[in-house]
Amino acid sequence: MQASYDRKKLNTEASFTEGLMRSWEGLFQPKEPELTPEELEAQERQEASSEATAKALQTLKLNVQTGEDDDGLPIRRTAPISVLLSKAKQSIVLFAVPQGKEQLITDVLLSMRIEAKGFSERNVLVVPVIVDVAAKKLVELPPNIRDAKLIRQSAIALPLRETEDSEDAWGVTLAAEFEEAQLQGTDEVLQIGLALILGQDGSILRRGFGRPNWKVVFSETDAL
Repeated sequence: MQASYDRKKLNTEASFTEGLMRSWEGLFQPKEPELTPEELEAQERQEASSEATAKALQTLKLNVQTGEDDDGLPIRRTAPISVLLSKAKQSIVLFAVPQGKEQLITDVLLSMRIEAKGFSERNVLVVPVIVDVAAKKLVELPPNIRDAKLIRQSAIALPLRETEDSEDAWGVTLAAEFEEAQLQGTDEVLQIGLALILGQDGSILRRGFGRPNWKVVFSETDAL
């Protein structure tokens, strides 16, 4: 015998069950806490700062290594950052340290030598810079770094300081990054420096404090 059924009752029960399941799903997917006005303001400021830095950097140029001369010294050519990113499909890591913390750059150059293969395989350039944060000026690399073999690594690019305006642009842009870090309550950045990863679209993929973690850098560039 075929059992009789009440279609209206079954539809009502099905709707109830579906609603109950949705309510339980909500319990397992709690809403993220809303940001306070102060947190929203800080987030908007950080996003604006990131966009301004990315835009400013794309107007600047680098000296990139193209080979070595007969004495083993690097041969460099000038290239705009925007072209290196969009045309050469390179990713760029800027490592900036405050004046007086130059040893941090040596540490980064040493770590790069260990990971040399990773930079060539992923087409990554690294730009070490020293910044006078208070004066918003770029500082020349000291002789012990400028003349060292470590700086001759093919993945190293140097900021082009062809005019006073371009030099000022480097200093102002990177000093602003230090100031933004301090606004976030991170005064430690003045002791350990900061790093920026530029993607091929010119955006800042990641900001970080201290010496770059190359595994993180490579994972970011692998995703491009």
